[in-house]
Amino acid sequence: MEPNPLWEKEAEAREATIELLRLCNKAGSLTELMRDLVLFFQRLTGCEAVGVRLREGDDFPYYETRGFPEEFVLAENRLCAIDPSGETVRDDAGHPALDCMCGNILCARVDPSKPFFTARGSFWSSCTTDLLASTTDADRQAKTRNRCNGEGYESVALVPLRSQMERFGLFQFNDRRRGRFTAERVALLEDLVDHVAIALAKLRTDEALRLSEERYRSLFENMLEGYAYCKMVVENGEFRDFVYLDVNPAFERLTGLAGVVGKRVTDVIPGIRESDPELFELYGRVAFSGRPERVEIHVEAMKIWFSVSVYCAGEGLFVAVFDNVTERRKLEDQFRQSQKMEAVGRLAGGVAHDFNNLLTVINGYSELLLRQLGEDSPLRKEVDEIRKAGDRASMLTRQLLIFSRRQVLQPKVLDLNATVSGMATMLRRLIGEDIDLRIVPEEGLGRVKADPGQVEQIILNLVVNARDAMPGGGRLSIGTSNTLLDGTFSSMHPYTVTGPHVLLAVSDTGVGMSEDTQSHLFEPFFTTKERGKGTGLGLCTVYGIVKQSQGYIHVYSELGKGTSVKIYLPRAGGEDETVPPVPVPAPHGTETVLVAEDDAQIRDFVTRVLSAKGYRVLPASDGFDALRLCGEYADPVDLLVTDVVMPRMGGRELASRVETAKPGIRVLFVSGYTEDAISHHGILEAGLEFLQKPFTTDDLLRKVRKVLDR
Repeated sequence: MEPNPLWEKEAEAREATIELLRLCNKAGSLTELMRDLVLFFQRLTGCEAVGVRLREGDDFPYYETRGFPEEFVLAENRLCAIDPSGETVRDDAGHPALDCMCGNILCARVDPSKPFFTARGSFWSSCTTDLLASTTDADRQAKTRNRCNGEGYESVALVPLRSQMERFGLFQFNDRRRGRFTAERVALLEDLVDHVAIALAKLRTDEALRLSEERYRSLFENMLEGYAYCKMVVENGEFRDFVYLDVNPAFERLTGLAGVVGKRVTDVIPGIRESDPELFELYGRVAFSGRPERVEIHVEAMKIWFSVSVYCAGEGLFVAVFDNVTERRKLEDQFRQSQKMEAVGRLAGGVAHDFNNLLTVINGYSELLLRQLGEDSPLRKEVDEIRKAGDRASMLTRQLLIFSRRQVLQPKVLDLNATVSGMATMLRRLIGEDIDLRIVPEEGLGRVKADPGQVEQIILNLVVNARDAMPGGGRLSIGTSNTLLDGTFSSMHPYTVTGPHVLLAVSDTGVGMSEDTQSHLFEPFFTTKERGKGTGLGLCTVYGIVKQSQGYIHVYSELGKGTSVKIYLPRAGGEDETVPPVPVPAPHGTETVLVAEDDAQIRDFVTRVLSAKGYRVLPASDGFDALRLCGEYADPVDLLVTDVVMPRMGGRELASRVETAKPGIRVLFVSGYTEDAISHHGILEAGLEFLQKPFTTDDLLRKVRKVLDR
């Protein structure tokens, strides 16, 4: 192959440079670039063989060759010297020893005073036979393999690829004809290869950047923790807001918030600035101080606990990496509450036991004195007051013993419906005429094994509390039903026992309770009533009776909306069981169900239960999300399952708007209140389909099937 005459003259050399740069600029990959460059240099120089070596770890194997025999490439591919044990030979500094003239060029072992080396660190010869005959290994800077000469290559040039004083490869030009190179030709090759080195360095940098971005994007998209990149908004020296610049998919899963990028958090979560000022202080502090922080924080506006790591991403910028730890915090709180109740119970039981010993003496001697004193004795009234005080103290100690689960019970198999109906007249007198008492018994109710007197005590205490919570009147509901507590219910409500149960629910439309009040609800002597109007032992007595009867108690309440207390008692088995088992729920369904529930855990639970039975489920985090899904879903939607009370849009309004968009859709309302309590508030019209929280898997499936088959 004859050299291209264009490279012999300066003008034509410039054209070759332009052609080379064009190749470098259009290359889409390193492989494509190396292939085009080797072909370009072969055409330009007319050399029968051209190759390029690039660094790969410690060595510099051939990356691309053209014209070399395959055996030559295999034999010369590795430059690292190998010791007898097969290990790479290294110098005192730990660098690998590279063989042959290629190793000299790559390690910059050159002597520019020798005519076959250039000042820029290249090697060239137009007759390797004469070179080997007239020089020594010392002249050539190292012992050479001489395989090029042995293969018959007389003309050889080695030009290094350099970037910022680092040599990361070389181009090799071989031809069996003599006289193929001159100093001018080699200088031009050095100029061209320097251009290649710049292009290669950029390409390798771009490739490294692309891979880095791919790794980052993969981490960003697949990490389990939420990620939010935000800009702080400062107004009048205060951290007033922040804007979401980027979030990952886990952000939406953990927060339930979608489409937030480019928006202010105060627009995404109205009221968060007022309810959670400490969140803004945290993010602002990190964004402007540069000091990272890690905290667990409760975002009141979202009712979620987060574990957050925050770090500064530039002046006024911050990144929050977080996880939703609400469930863990709930379990921890439940465990702490259980431990506290257990400790208080042991203390109360011990105090009651010791105090009963004292009361035995006090009441006993009072009784003796009364018998000895005549009816007209001036001391009789004083002693009688002592006895009455002792009786009241005995009542308190009995309640403490019940709470501590040390009271001796006399359980019997009984019918809760009969117990409730038997107390109805007395309860109506107790609550007064301004409270509407509604008793809703379920037919075929299973029996329970409990102390009849203690069950009456439970009902009485709960009714008294409900009455006191409705000073202006209201509605009180007492209902019973059969239910099945399954593993799912147990996982959501720790310390429950799975299996068939009987539910006693007492609900009111009163003032309700705050979360703080509910956290102390079952503690002895805790009361929200005025001084002298309550002992603080009513609910702790209920708690003790339920626990001693192997039952479970659940309280749901919101300020201004009322309270629902649900007591689950195990159904009695054996000969005393007089009702058939709860019907098995429909095992399958194929209808489409739209689920609107702002509590992510309940929403996930409902979705999982219905999907497992064949239903197609469209989960929505609130009313607006449900309307969006309804509009996007072209096919019919058979059933809307919606929470009654949700942020921004309640279940009743949602149902009305969905019924307009999807005529014929059926609706099932769910809530933590009883149907009676909600109807009294006007939230639901009486007679609409309703399912009360907490519900079991069986409750949900039976109700959904019932509504769909209606």
